[in-house]
Amino acid sequence: MKAVCVASLVLAGPALADTREELVRSYVDRIVVNSLDEPDRRAPYFTEIQMLNDFSGDFVDAYAEALKTSRKQGDVALFETDPMTGDVNRCPIGKTAVTDRTRGDTPDRIEVRMDLPSCDGAAARSIRLMFFLKKDEPSSGPDRIDDVLRFVDEGEWFSLKAWLERRAKP
Repeated sequence: MKAVCVASLVLAGPALADTREELVRSYVDRIVVNSLDEPDRRAPYFTEIQMLNDFSGDFVDAYAEALKTSRKQGDVALFETDPMTGDVNRCPIGKTAVTDRTRGDTPDRIEVRMDLPSCDGAAARSIRLMFFLKKDEPSSGPDRIDDVLRFVDEGEWFSLKAWLERRAKP
């Protein structure tokens, strides 16, 4: 019985976050663990409980539609790279920083910076993500992740939600 209760708490981890910074930090921690390329320690981003508690309804709809399309096409996986970082090499992440960038005139957003030391012959670099959060309407409940943007190049961002929406169209 005790093991079941502990397992339930572990699965619900991000959903127990008190603040939006804690919610984003829980996903940053998963990104760091996944960068180690140790299959036994893999921390999924999109479990059922995470989708229901941590992501907006719009994001969940985009994810579900993309998953249906992938299945109909016979794909073995929805993502070929890490969906958050786009990294294929699985180079371990070093230092991370989480900063709330919300202002009165902007959507709720939290910036994440992660340093990647040189790995597999690639030069050291950093990854910059922007988590956009919102409350599902008509609820005034907790903030939920509505999109994750990854900096690509000056003025260019990769939107995970937009990618899922495009993927859903056959």
